[in-house]
Amino acid sequence: MSRPRSKRNKDLPPNLYRSGVSTWRYRHPLTGKFHGMGSDKAKAITAARKLNDLLVPSSGLVSSVMGEITFGEFSQKFLSEKRRKDGRPLAANSLRSYKHSLGQCEIWEKEALSSITLLKVNQLLDSLPASTSIETRSLLIQMFDLAISKGLLTENPAAQTIKRYRVKQRKRHTLEGLTLIREAAPQWLKNAIDLAMLTTQRRIDIINMKWTDIHDGYLHVAQEKTTDDPEDEYDLLEGSGYVRIKINPELQSVLDRCKDKVVSPYIIHRVPKGKTKNKSQSKEHWTKIEAGYVSKIFLDVLKKSNAYPDLKSRQHPSFHEIRALSIHLHKKAGKSAQTLAGHATEKMTEMYASGHEIIWNDADVGIDLPFKNQ
Repeated sequence: MSRPRSKRNKDLPPNLYRSGVSTWRYRHPLTGKFHGMGSDKAKAITAARKLNDLLVPSSGLVSSVMGEITFGEFSQKFLSEKRRKDGRPLAANSLRSYKHSLGQCEIWEKEALSSITLLKVNQLLDSLPASTSIETRSLLIQMFDLAISKGLLTENPAAQTIKRYRVKQRKRHTLEGLTLIREAAPQWLKNAIDLAMLTTQRRIDIINMKWTDIHDGYLHVAQEKTTDDPEDEYDLLEGSGYVRIKINPELQSVLDRCKDKVVSPYIIHRVPKGKTKNKSQSKEHWTKIEAGYVSKIFLDVLKKSNAYPDLKSRQHPSFHEIRALSIHLHKKAGKSAQTLAGHATEKMTEMYASGHEIIWNDADVGIDLPFKNQ
């Protein structure tokens, strides 16, 4: 508890002090550092009061008496009410991402929502790695916007911060490098690489493709919601994209290679080592391949093939980067991959809304596989 102010300083707001005979200084309530406030007492008092309003946290007791909602309470309310753009509940991955971002704000859990200042937000975001900072900032902007709409706040402190930028370390695939990886890959991964190259689809959409998605001469892909990844030029808005890919001879030959003696509903599938169909009830089907497993084996094969000897581990392109190479080759061939990959704007993308018919975007494969030995 701070000591009482002297008689001659009774009229001064908290944190304002004399500095010598006729000058004033302000003590920052969070850092403890002093800042000169000049020789005009009236101006120093006015400035100190404004700074206290911005920097001094509201008392928890005062907040409870005033009926203010805490940051923790409001964050839970935000999550419970948050919906996708099409009105449906958040996908499991999105919910996990939001909870992870809110986990970075634990220090504010019991603080009044109105006490979260621009300085506090900046201090938090600056303490986080760039990627985490960007994600947390995005979520905070949404939260404070909601608080403003409900009359709980008048300003959005997160929106006033400057967005940080991550330095991308991961490199793109070269055709030569991906060819070496493909040659060293097990057959199921080779099939997945071929499908990704022809269709430009993401990892999750490749492993979710089923034989029942093929009818009327098309491969139907209901793309899952994707994250706000700045590295993906063709990222979708929240919701699902529906792409119907016409099966040409090149795509048909890849689909034919995916058929084997294993009876599986999934186009890309594998038989787990040491497991049978009776030992894996946790998955939709015992032959289904998990997304994490695709990334792990792809990285293992990449290292084994020595496809990129001059790159460091963090620079190794992932399975996702096949999408970028495919789009590049489509453009090089004079074909647009926009519809095939999934539209990047709401205007161009037909979103699914409850009670409405799904609109499929027709697309053609624009290239042949560039690998010599298919």
